[in-house]
Amino acid sequence: MRIELALFASLEPYLPEGESASGRRTRMIDLPGGITVGEVVARLGLPDQPRVCFIDGRGVREDAVLTDGVRLAIFPPVAGG
Repeated sequence: MRIELALFASLEPYLPEGESASGRRTRMIDLPGGITVGEVVARLGLPDQPRVCFIDGRGVREDAVLTDGVRLAIFPPVAGG
């Protein structure tokens, strides 16, 4: 299956090489069917730190299963003042 992957802020350097999708922080990637968000995180080697994950703009846990054509966005924790 093929998904759009977007990584933001300090996670952006972990984007795999490949076809850019809708912006410089995104890539189109091929994955096996039935893979979870957490398995993608592990494949990418993201740091073991809190993160916020979205599938098509909706917040999800890392046990959410991805389906063909979705957009997975991952953000590190954000703080502001």
